[in-house]
Amino acid sequence: MPNGGSDCCGTCWFNRRNRGEKGYDRAQDHDVQAYCEIRHVSIEDPFWTYCANHPHRRPQRDPIPIGPIMRNDSSEYASRGYVREAWIPSPDTEEIRQHLLDLLNRLPTHIAADRYPARPGLAEVVVRQLGEFKEPRAEKRIQWISENLPDSWASVAREALARIKGED
Repeated sequence: MPNGGSDCCGTCWFNRRNRGEKGYDRAQDHDVQAYCEIRHVSIEDPFWTYCANHPHRRPQRDPIPIGPIMRNDSSEYASRGYVREAWIPSPDTEEIRQHLLDLLNRLPTHIAADRYPARPGLAEVVVRQLGEFKEPRAEKRIQWISENLPDSWASVAREALARIKGED
């Protein structure tokens, strides 16, 4: 079984194939199509597909979509190593925006709790997604991040801030 990391759709409790459980126990149950129940998308290659709602990122089972669905960019694999690219953009609703703003307000907690080594982490996805949405309610908090956190976080915040302000 190909495995692009244990944070893939193949091990996610939102994958219909896994019947609400996380992990590898039902991953090979090919009687059920791999399908994301919170995004309503068929997943072609679940062991090389990812999102920030996976139990490794959101252990408290968060059913509101966070960020895009990503997959391995196989064209880049040989030249640059393992690379995750956005495949399907995040849905955009007021409920999702409000959820992202709530996560943004608790960002230090997420940065401290996110120990999964593959990037992007939950906090990075939240900041980037608010930038993609050009969400003005996030501007003040993202400005603070850009000025007060280490550059690995500040650079992500600066990119998001530029989008929010229309400077991209």
